[in-house]
Parts: sequence; C-alpha cells; structure tokens
Amino acid sequence: MKSEQSRRKFIVNSSKIVATIVGLVTFGKYFSFAQTKTNTIMKKPIINNRNNNNILVVYDSQFGSTAEIAKFIGKNLSTSNQKVDVKKINEVKDLSIYSHIIIGSAIQYDKWMTEAKDFIIKNEIALSTKSVSFFLVCLVLSKKTDKATIKANGYATKIKNLVPKIKVNNFGKFAGVLDYSKMSFSQRILAKGIFVIIGVKEGDYRDWDSIKQWSKSINI
Repeated sequence: MKSEQSRRKFIVNSSKIVATIVGLVTFGKYFSFAQTKTNTIMKKPIINNRNNNNILVVYDSQFGSTAEIAKFIGKNLSTSNQKVDVKKINEVKDLSIYSHIIIGSAIQYDKWMTEAKDFIIKNEIALSTKSVSFFLVCLVLSKKTDKATIKANGYATKIKNLVPKIKVNNFGKFAGVLDYSKMSFSQRILAKGIFVIIGVKEGDYRDWDSIKQWSKSINI
C-alpha cells in the first residue's frame, strides 16, 4: 500500500516539475521574442523633416518693392551648400521640400496683404514643423521714430497671432517705397490722402544694409 502511494506521489511531483520546466521554457521564448521586438522598434530611425538645407523665400507684393526685397534676401542666403528659391505666394506648390521658409508681405491698411495672411493660415500645420521667419514692409518705418517702431511691432504681433502654432524665429521690419506712378488713378488719390496726413513723401526708403544684416541673422 505504501509502495503504491509512494509511486503515485512520485508521478504527481514529476508532473509538477515537468509543467514548471515547460512554463519556464515558454516564458523564456516569449521574453526573448518581446525583447527582440522592443529592440527592433527602438532601432528604427527618427525621421527629421529638417534634414536638408533647401530654403524658400515667399512673398506677396503689389507694386514690386517687396518682391525686390525678397529677391535680395534670397541672394544673401544663397551659398554653395544651400539652395534658395524665391517665389510669389501663388507660385508655391509644395512646402515639403524646404526646411527653412521666409515669408514676407507689404503692409496695406495696417495688415499683411490678403494672400500672405491666407497662405500662413492655410499652411499653419506644415509651417509649424519648419524653421520659419517673417518680414513686413511698410512706409510707417520711413520715419525713424519710436512711434513708428511701436506701430510696426504691432503689425508683427497681429500677424504672429494669426498662426500661434508657428514659431517665428525672426521677424524683419523694413521701410518700403512710395511711388505714385505705379498706382492706378483711384489708388493714387486714396494713397495721397493717406500719406499727406501721415507726412510721408514719395520716395524709396529701403535700407539695403539693414535688410542684408537681417538676412545674415536668420537662424538657418
């Protein structure tokens, strides 16, 4: 009787040992697989959308002075290692190929031109992943006064507030050109009324040295 009980006890204990070994082997295989899978995931490369030096200078300009500033900025940024495209806003088809984007517009009636505003609003998410700088051109800055600077800074703040997701690295503020000959008759009448009150005379107030220095200061 005792021999039979001993035999049964031996069989039960043996079964438990075998089950334990099988469990440990199974767990070991699972742990090894999980660790391999984890290591594989960790080794995946991080995609960085700023892995190139392509630069886009994009602008909106009605009478041409802002376009000339944009081209001048592009020229100053261009090097053998950097490709710089200068385009009017309606010519831009693809932002994905650029890592650095500079956007500028003339100020009309205290605001960026409509296409420039619409452009940054429409592309806010895409631009939030880029290195971005803005610039504005306004005749208020033809006057070298604290009041003029404060007003131009106010324009800049309003523009940045349109697109809070975009981190604007630099914001250039430049004086422009008042040339009545480039305006239609109705535009000329309206502009003369405004600028007589402001006290701005016809002329080119752009400071090219200042624009060049700003171009070189952009964090590319």
